[in-house]
Amino acid sequence: MVNLERDRVACGNKRRRLISCVMLLLLCPAVACAIDYPTKTVTIIVPWPPGASTDVVGRLIAKGLSERLGKPVIVENRSGAGGRIGAGVAARAAADGHTLLLTGSSLVMDRIVGTNVGFDPQRDFAPVALIAEMPLILVASPSLGVKNVSELLALARQKPGDLTYASWGPGTTSHLAAEMLKAAAHVDLLHVPYKGGTPALLDIIGGQVSLGFATPITAMANIRAGKVLALAVTGSKRLPALAKVPTLIESGVSGVDLAMWFAIVVPAKTPREIIARLSKVIVAVAQSAEFARSIEDQGGFVVASGPDEVSRRMQSDFASISGLVKAVNLRVDE
Repeated sequence: MVNLERDRVACGNKRRRLISCVMLLLLCPAVACAIDYPTKTVTIIVPWPPGASTDVVGRLIAKGLSERLGKPVIVENRSGAGGRIGAGVAARAAADGHTLLLTGSSLVMDRIVGTNVGFDPQRDFAPVALIAEMPLILVASPSLGVKNVSELLALARQKPGDLTYASWGPGTTSHLAAEMLKAAAHVDLLHVPYKGGTPALLDIIGGQVSLGFATPITAMANIRAGKVLALAVTGSKRLPALAKVPTLIESGVSGVDLAMWFAIVVPAKTPREIIARLSKVIVAVAQSAEFARSIEDQGGFVVASGPDEVSRRMQSDFASISGLVKAVNLRVDE
């Protein structure tokens, strides 16, 4: 009788432990996932072509992530539609931490002007880490024959509608910056959209397009080589790497205070434990001497922060850029 009672108690204890384990797994499935993460190659989707500023940043991040995670990390370029094609691919990816999207200011623009993009930039993504930021550079083709912003605007007023500007695509930050320049300086420029910053810059260099806004990463080498002329930078201060190039404000044009920033986001349902680990590792990569040196040499600034700062930056930009888009009547149906 005693043995039967002992067996009954033991059986009850085992049953309770089993139930507790099952409940723990049901309540905390992300814990099991996070323990084994990553289990395979991690892909960073870059929604721009190779050579673009986002691509350069993505490859720097991929290198550092691979070293710290102990798994291969690759960059997959999915360009087109001003970055919206790649973002859409990332939004539909499995929410297991193995697909990341390198984005930033463009995701805010998508939310403002991308009415039929097939995803919600705010609802379908979870922020992971803020990486870096950089101003934009107003560049012109040497064949245009201007040396500064004053000469550019004078020429534009002499030939209204004749001068063309290249953008990275309709609804992108470069598109908005040029429309803001038109409004602030009261000039008429013709928009020529491209599928990224690199092809846009190549046609500015070749003289097929008159001018445009470029990121330092994309333009710096060509500026130093004299292939394209840097007229001014956005923001309130000059770039140390281009100390002789004035700001637009110094050049007499105010109201074009835009900057690019770069962040990593993941599909919205990615477990929080995976996001926390990714955030910690990506911030460590961004704070490394090698990464900082590479970004600063190309005219950028490291801004290594976690998910909260990404959310804050997106909300702040959304509020300010929404007003700018309405003020310049930005259109994306080109």
